[in-house]
Amino acid sequence: MKSRKGLLLSVIFAAATAVVLAAPAHAQSDAQKSATPAKYRKTTKKQAPAPKTHKVWTEDDLATVRTPADSYAEKETAQAQAAAAATQQPDAAKQTSAEPAKPSKVAPLAHANSVDDAEKKIAWEQRDIQGQLETIDRLQQELGQATPERKEHLQQLIEQHKQILAETRKEMAGLQDQKKQLEKPASRP
Repeated sequence: MKSRKGLLLSVIFAAATAVVLAAPAHAQSDAQKSATPAKYRKTTKKQAPAPKTHKVWTEDDLATVRTPADSYAEKETAQAQAAAAATQQPDAAKQTSAEPAKPSKVAPLAHANSVDDAEKKIAWEQRDIQGQLETIDRLQQELGQATPERKEHLQQLIEQHKQILAETRKEMAGLQDQKKQLEKPASRP
């Protein structure tokens, strides 16, 4: 009899434990269902995914499938055409030298509003000049070790950077003149 009572007691204890542990979990899931609005609840109906459409490639879409090699080849072709145009341009310039030269445009950076502004912009231009000089030096070192095909490209880059350097120096000289002009009225009173 004792074994039946012990077994019966064990079964009752196990059932009570299961009920006690299952009740909060069930209550929690009911609370979550009622807390979310009906429009946000997941429905049990499965919606079929939209069928995938077949992509039809057109010539307009081919630009999106370009490889970096294609872009590089196009850039090299454009540079070669620009170099050819640059060699033809001096001839045209000699023919039209009778026309007056247009004034060069001044970059917005070259206009200072105060002495402090001018000093900041001059410092900026000096850093730019230093960077251009370093780039030219590096390109000239590369030029000495470059293959014949690469030498022409490096020479073009060096000329471009020298032109940028000359323009930057002109801007800096203009800024220094503006700084002098801005300092004059301040020292008179």
